[in-house]
Amino acid sequence: MVKKIENWFNKLEIKGRPNEFEAKRLVQFYDISVPDARVFVPKDRFEVSKITPPYVLKVCSPDILHKTEQKGVVLNVTKEDIQKQLNDIRKRFAGENILIEHQSDFEAPEFIIGVIKDPALGHAVMVGAGGIFTEIYKDVTFRLAPCSKNEAKSMINELALAEVFHGFRGMNFDEDKFAEIISNVSILADDMGDKLSQLDIKPIVFSQGRWVALDVKIIIDN
Repeated sequence: MVKKIENWFNKLEIKGRPNEFEAKRLVQFYDISVPDARVFVPKDRFEVSKITPPYVLKVCSPDILHKTEQKGVVLNVTKEDIQKQLNDIRKRFAGENILIEHQSDFEAPEFIIGVIKDPALGHAVMVGAGGIFTEIYKDVTFRLAPCSKNEAKSMINELALAEVFHGFRGMNFDEDKFAEIISNVSILADDMGDKLSQLDIKPIVFSQGRWVALDVKIIIDN
């Protein structure tokens, strides 16, 4: 896996600064699903025949980390409207790449998985409640990386939202696979070593029977 990471580093469009599309390619190495997508560079003509509508359009640049706040995300785009929406976002972000993805339908709540690097302890993996409630409830828990699948299950069950994995109001989220993903993220952090400063999967959602990472951010420590 370390060899795959090295190849990934060498293929980054901007050395040491992965964009969202590139970050998602990396987490896919660790069995984490992402939406079907294509990146359009400014000179590309429009063609998304292999992506199923509805679409999400996003500005795709390592310089724009808070896309929603800067109006760099367009949701619920139809096949009939996509050319107009693509032209509009290109005007707002002239010269930037645009990411077009299939917009996944999912059940609430959303979750987040992240990695931070402590100067003394090294990497720690975090899991918690996502979406608009992240900062209100602060429902998060941490473990040092790497962590096992069993440790990841313990993390899940420390959350206030743990009941959604245990039949709350008919919900039946896949706890086993979610724990595997948390463990895999921690292994990714360990494999990257000192190169990794921060990783955010925000949100990760349960969509049509599987977990899908809708947004991934990776910051490299240069």
